[in-house]
Amino acid sequence: MNPILKVHQIHKSYQQGDHQVEVLQNLSIEADRGEKVAILGPSGCGKSTLLSLLAGLDKPDRGSVEIDGRDLVRMSEDERSIIRSQKLGIVFQQYHLMRNLTAVENVGLPIELSGSSNFRDRASLALEGVGLSHRLGHFPSELSGGECQRVAIARALIGRPSLVLADEPSGNLDQKTGEEIMNLLFGLCHDHKITLLLVTHNQELARRCDRALLLKDGALQNFEG
Repeated sequence: MNPILKVHQIHKSYQQGDHQVEVLQNLSIEADRGEKVAILGPSGCGKSTLLSLLAGLDKPDRGSVEIDGRDLVRMSEDERSIIRSQKLGIVFQQYHLMRNLTAVENVGLPIELSGSSNFRDRASLALEGVGLSHRLGHFPSELSGGECQRVAIARALIGRPSLVLADEPSGNLDQKTGEEIMNLLFGLCHDHKITLLLVTHNQELARRCDRALLLKDGALQNFEG
């Protein structure tokens, strides 16, 4: 089976004043279709940088990032945008919802931008799938944190992605709501055979994944937790 995600020896550094900061060094990772992979590590170790590279929002200094056999590094920005809309879903800790759009408009936005004419119907179904059919017309300011994250999950999955990148999706929620959100995310990814790459500080969540990796000194290693 060909992995949906194949990252080969990526390296990323930043210039900070007179110093070159090495964030990622010869990092490699693969993930199979439907696999759930957790990435743990302390704040500042490069987890967010890694997610930006996997999403094609930034480019590594060297190395390759293949999504379904296509290398994002060799693509133009327009080509990477197409891959994001067709293959990727992203769930952020801070939700990143548009304040001036309703729940159904937020969820439908990615496929509306790609030219879909029935985005509202599909968004309504996606919200029904996360238990928010009664909140279609509500704005983010009218929703709880858990409801906002459900909207964000529906938005991430509406394009039927092969891979979901989740950055501390329960980090802003209380324990009970966070557990509900993660049960929902794990369940939807399982049902739709979506690969999940989960960045988390929570070792309990990491143990629920098929495997867990620790980002340390710019590289990934097996997590023994």
